[in-house]
Amino acid sequence: MCSLLVGCDCGGDPPGAACESASDCRSTQECIDGTCVSRTDGARPGLDGGDSGGGTCVDFDGDGRCSDVDCDDTDETRGGPERCDGVDNDCDTRTDEGLVEICGGSCSPSCDVETIPGPGGWAPDGTNSEGVIVDPSGALTLGRTEATSFSVWVANMDDGTVSKMDSRTNRELARYPTIGAAAPAGVRPASEPCAWTSPGGNCPSRTAVDQNFDAYVANRAFHSQGTVTKYANREEDCIDRNANGVIDTSRDLNGDGTINEGTAEFVGIDDECILWTVPVGGVNAVPRALTIGVAPPDALVGDVWVGLFNTSQACRIDSATGALRGECLPINGLNPYGATSDSMGRIWFVDRSGRRDILGYVDATGTTFTMASPVPGGAGWPPSLYPYGITVDGDGRIYIASSASDPPILRYLPATDTWETASFPSTGSPRGLAADEEFLWVGISHEQQSISGAASDRVEQLRLTDLSHVTTHHIPTGRAPVGVGVSFDGSVWAVCQGTNSAARFDPMTNTWIEHGVGRSPYTYSDFIGFGLNVFAEPRGRYRFRQTGCEAGEFGSQRWLGARVNAEIPASTEVTLWVRVGNTPEEVEAATFIGPFPAPIANFASPPGPIPQGRIIEVEIRLVTMDRRVAPRVMSIELAGECTGS
Repeated sequence: MCSLLVGCDCGGDPPGAACESASDCRSTQECIDGTCVSRTDGARPGLDGGDSGGGTCVDFDGDGRCSDVDCDDTDETRGGPERCDGVDNDCDTRTDEGLVEICGGSCSPSCDVETIPGPGGWAPDGTNSEGVIVDPSGALTLGRTEATSFSVWVANMDDGTVSKMDSRTNRELARYPTIGAAAPAGVRPASEPCAWTSPGGNCPSRTAVDQNFDAYVANRAFHSQGTVTKYANREEDCIDRNANGVIDTSRDLNGDGTINEGTAEFVGIDDECILWTVPVGGVNAVPRALTIGVAPPDALVGDVWVGLFNTSQACRIDSATGALRGECLPINGLNPYGATSDSMGRIWFVDRSGRRDILGYVDATGTTFTMASPVPGGAGWPPSLYPYGITVDGDGRIYIASSASDPPILRYLPATDTWETASFPSTGSPRGLAADEEFLWVGISHEQQSISGAASDRVEQLRLTDLSHVTTHHIPTGRAPVGVGVSFDGSVWAVCQGTNSAARFDPMTNTWIEHGVGRSPYTYSDFIGFGLNVFAEPRGRYRFRQTGCEAGEFGSQRWLGARVNAEIPASTEVTLWVRVGNTPEEVEAATFIGPFPAPIANFASPPGPIPQGRIIEVEIRLVTMDRRVAPRVMSIELAGECTGS
């Protein structure tokens, strides 16, 4: 390749213009050996991906691309990505491909195409995105974000409260009653202790966290009206009901890491981060199992699923409003004790009544219940089954802890409708369990089966690959761990009922942090949201705004379409959702229209057409049904035109 070194004779009919001096060349060129070639001031890496190395970049046509990466360095209109200009810019023998569609069918001069992101690349933060990161090559892709790593939700059974813990420090951020001021008539008082054999208390147990990281708690309320309550995770999502200009909510005002009831730190049933409390089932139906489903295509948050233990039903609740969606579904006589959701949209319920057919699921439509094959009997299989916790891993396998059997751990493989088992070196009563990407973590509440013997301090660790035992972890002071969860920061959590505490374990440092919560903490659910958001439904979103016709310009802005330059593997999806307005306030008040599927989105076609307006806000949504792969968005070309009025 000809270099720009002094004395280079490029020879022949040079692609650049002939010259006698620099005045005969473009401003970006100089005259060398009678030919206009681009100036260089040393190495010029990064021109359209090229790396000229040591000042050898030649750009004969002056378009900013070295000849070794420019597909046609004789023509400044060719080379680089395709543009809507009637020229085969990328030299692939096709002209304006992908751009005619987004420019309304023709590449007219009025169609302006902007490439997003601009200089600096994608910039996800807590204000414009959730669940996405920028990978080392600069592409937008799915990944854990800071927003996913804050909150752990622990139900305190005998206080009728929920403690919100910081997942990094194990300090209590807030504490809420498990019913709000607008709770339906007939529910038990908020602060009443839990009673098992007679009406008394709301008896909260399972908590669940949705795709927006808002939380829910199921109130069993034995012999009374059971309910579910929703909490806003972020203060901006709380409701200023008394219109005093501030959010009246529980906070650690003195910074001691504990919420002190009876002080301003605990607001009570008027807490404005309690979004709703709704009844589920009839009196003594006992809402026990609780999980969040995969979100439908037109939403970011799934429905809430509740299993009624005494009436053998699954109830579906709208996560935004708390309204019951249809009639509660019979589930084949199962007494649901726990629930989890998988990437196929199935809602799994586990039974705790002593039978061998203990597992089944509601399909993604929410209308059909299907039983899994019964757990086999005979040698090598547990003689009796009393399941507590249930969880899912990244391959969609279901795990169940049985407190009164050996082997005590069951794994169900939906793909083959078969069961496997696992054991520990020592006996005990396994209760809650949770999976991360490599391991299964199981809390052992008592040293003997059937919740008998001394309270245990153990959390057992198993490998997911073969269910082999890794090691036993001992909680320093916490006893009777009943709930186990995995956090987005890699920590493992044990909810210790015997010591009214929550214990945070860091597998990297092998250290524990313990902190008190309310009385009799109790849960067997995905109380951090890791299983849902990492395994069942990894998804993310990123928003940006673009302005068209500036104020005072003659004409109005029409947004035509977009081309998404992305890698979209099988089992993944990229869609665009848009809203439009003439002012930022109008955009904020508008409703998103979508989904427009990638890679080509025509805003005039269904679900469009979209309205006109100076400002467009685009939300890129990324989804994968397989945690091992993720879509990657390199850029988006957004087409619009400023038309005459």
